[in-house]
Amino acid sequence: MCGIGGKLSFGARPDEALAERMNDCMRHRGPDASGVYANGPVVLAHRRLSILDLSAAGRQPMSNRDGTVHVVFNGEIYNYRELRERVADYPFDSETDTEVLLALYEQEGVDCLRRLRGMFAFAIWDEREERLFLARDRLGQKPLYYHHDETGFTFGSTVGAVLADGRVTPDPDLPALREYLTYQYVPRPRTGFVGIEQVGPAEYLLVDDDGVRRERYWQLSFAQQSDASARMLANRLRRRLREATRLRLRSDVPVGVFLSGGLDSSVVTALVDEVSEDPVGTYSVGFEEAAYSELEYARTVADRFDTDHHEFTVTPDLVDTLPTLVGHYETPFGDPSALPTYYVSQVAADHVTVVLTGDAGDETFAGYDRYTRDRVVDAAAATPRSLRDVGRTGLGRVPESLRGRTLLRQADRALDIAEGDPVERYAELVCRTLGEDARAVWNGPEAEDELAWLRAAFGEADGPTRIDRVTHVDLRTYLPEALLVKVDRASMAHSLEARSPFLDHDVVEFAASVPAKYKWRRGEKKWLLKRAFEDVLPPDVVDRPKQGFGVPVDEWFRGELREVARERLDRLGARDPFDARGIDAEFERHVAGEANYGLRIWDLVWLEEWYAQFVD
Repeated sequence: MCGIGGKLSFGARPDEALAERMNDCMRHRGPDASGVYANGPVVLAHRRLSILDLSAAGRQPMSNRDGTVHVVFNGEIYNYRELRERVADYPFDSETDTEVLLALYEQEGVDCLRRLRGMFAFAIWDEREERLFLARDRLGQKPLYYHHDETGFTFGSTVGAVLADGRVTPDPDLPALREYLTYQYVPRPRTGFVGIEQVGPAEYLLVDDDGVRRERYWQLSFAQQSDASARMLANRLRRRLREATRLRLRSDVPVGVFLSGGLDSSVVTALVDEVSEDPVGTYSVGFEEAAYSELEYARTVADRFDTDHHEFTVTPDLVDTLPTLVGHYETPFGDPSALPTYYVSQVAADHVTVVLTGDAGDETFAGYDRYTRDRVVDAAAATPRSLRDVGRTGLGRVPESLRGRTLLRQADRALDIAEGDPVERYAELVCRTLGEDARAVWNGPEAEDELAWLRAAFGEADGPTRIDRVTHVDLRTYLPEALLVKVDRASMAHSLEARSPFLDHDVVEFAASVPAKYKWRRGEKKWLLKRAFEDVLPPDVVDRPKQGFGVPVDEWFRGELREVARERLDRLGARDPFDARGIDAEFERHVAGEANYGLRIWDLVWLEEWYAQFVD
């Protein structure tokens, strides 16, 4: 894990000082060493977090023997040892995966991407071709931002690295901010800044004097479904996850596990215990509010595998922590679980340099509660309108004293959502602020279709069932834009590398081939994953309902953080194009307990801090 940056100039030669400024912005991503390459129209910058081959031989930028190809690389190629055998004639000077990439590129060019098994973002300057080649891993685990104009192409692992080029200014992109209110993140390629974009998952760019060519080198498909038995699929899944875990334990520094107490991280802990010869450290975070804490289950798993277990309890200290979080995330980000992820990373970084996680288990094996709710809504949508009207009339006759019951509320909401098209129905489950709710706090530009991003993802989803399609959509949208951003930024704030076996593209492709009936079965989520590991995990972990990484923001914004939120919301309301009265009304309703708007308030509080740090 590292930080990379650079610039290809189309006119005046870039200054080596630019690369130094980029490195200064990325110190947290690579505290162990820094390097610069400057020659002709190119400068390259690199910050190193040493994980493989800790010697000076692993420093970057790294060049080939004749000095015509130069690379800066961020991430890990887990199968680098196997790939090294394909280029055995190359005169290696190190034991790094970076040099294997360099050798593969010399042998195969851009086609080297199809052989890489890992998480990465890199840039290769090829002097022979006078071309810059940039690429990002298949699922979008490692970030890569860029700015392109008539003077040149500037790129970096962080927005700050791109802004280090004085020609790039941090102007707010208002259409992107409107999308943020809907999705809680800014959909790619936008970032929230005018003129700064991001390379997408499984994309590569070729940049030269003629411009920028963008291509996609991998595309997930759910079209081909396996006809194997459930038992056989469970055995195959276990073998694949075991191999993915084994590869992710390759490291010359200590490795631990983020253990939430949920199924996915418990599976990873079990696999590490099976594969590794060394005792494993596990790291967990919880809350004083018992309803949001999973520490009890994390302890159960830690005891089962006799791990060296560490815990941290989060308290609402946003005054000091929010500016730090926003500074590391750099873009508008609406998931408050960034806070506990930041803290658990801090705890782990005191002991290890690498952690394994359970990220993507929910997307690949249908673990989110919203998949169940979507099934209910889908069934309601398939019911004739006349029957839906009868149901709605019946619910209207329920006594007021009973209408607050959870099942009745869910039934009423399902009937309302069922009126929309398939994309609109799912948007009601995954989007936080839609239509009039967004316009109540926003007076700025509106898109012709606020769900265009989601519709495009549904357009690519090729699975035979609704479950296949919505999980495919999440793998294309929520996973790279929200979940992976959260983990990368929070972990790298503490110079900690996070790796997930569930993100191995071989595992993801296998999961896409598993029929939906083995993922969501008779209302049970992650059915196949549970069957694959029920013999090694504590029954309490396998059988309990999913809790999720929730954060008690509703309570916090009515209590300890009430005045902190009010002060920031007042400042945001004074900015164009926000609606001060709408923001204030929403906050007052929340404080009075008339509505639970804690997550929306988090979005707006974060946005104000983002303006203060990057725009003002």
